[in-house]
Amino acid sequence: MRALLVRNEGSGSARDADPEAVLVEHGFAVTTVDVETAVALGSGDDAATRHPGIDRVVVAGGDGSIGCAARVAVRLGVPLGVVPAGTANDFARAVDLPDDLDAACTLAATGARTREVDLGDLDGRPFVNVASMGLSPAAAEHAERLKGGLRSLAYPVGAILAAARARPISVVVSVDGAPAWSGRALQVIIANSGSFGGWADIDHAHEDDRQLDVVVVPAGRDRRKLVFDAASLHSGELARREGVHHFRSARFEIELRRPPRIVIDGELVELRQRRIVASVDPRPLRLVVE
Repeated sequence: MRALLVRNEGSGSARDADPEAVLVEHGFAVTTVDVETAVALGSGDDAATRHPGIDRVVVAGGDGSIGCAARVAVRLGVPLGVVPAGTANDFARAVDLPDDLDAACTLAATGARTREVDLGDLDGRPFVNVASMGLSPAAAEHAERLKGGLRSLAYPVGAILAAARARPISVVVSVDGAPAWSGRALQVIIANSGSFGGWADIDHAHEDDRQLDVVVVPAGRDRRKLVFDAASLHSGELARREGVHHFRSARFEIELRRPPRIVIDGELVELRQRRIVASVDPRPLRLVVE
């Protein structure tokens, strides 16, 4: 048996895990690559040629690394084992994977049962949880500075700091080619699993329903409503809030006045285009779960 191990040494607790040793112990010949190599493999059509005979992809890293490895697994047509070694580990929380590193390594190497989950795509960038714009980039920047001391608490604290200086974005959301909402928004969330930030959820979103959920928080809301909006993220009920807009589809188009800064599975990305397309990959991901 052969395993391709995608390892992100820069992720929160990746250096505390040794999935390669566990894989070898259970009979795998292991090829280890970094996340940049996984991105290239997932973007091209030659993954099977460059790494023939792979039986399983395993990833040790945060949610951004999981998305990259998931695309490789989908292209190879093999299961993905996940060792959640990031700061928040939202994907593991969403799909009930063990957060203990030793248990996760063992499951990734020995698990025989898989379940199909969706893989989101944002203009060629894979994501497993959430892509969001508006408040999120500023919140992510604050959280990055706070991670060392606050760990997962850095995300809600970062969100509070960002909300104090919120700048709306001008956006048009189209569903299946037809305009569905336009205006100025504080936050636009594109959700696959719906879990993000180590504490927040969009509970309408499910990682295996072949749909994405888009939630728009319009600008001009009363500050008291914003406080309750933030609280509803923790309870998962933001999409139900009065004045908040919610759409479900397998494909969205989003147009903005200027190229957005966007957080994709916890990673801050600056796009160059004003029009972005979010969709569900037609090929589901087979995730090792037991």
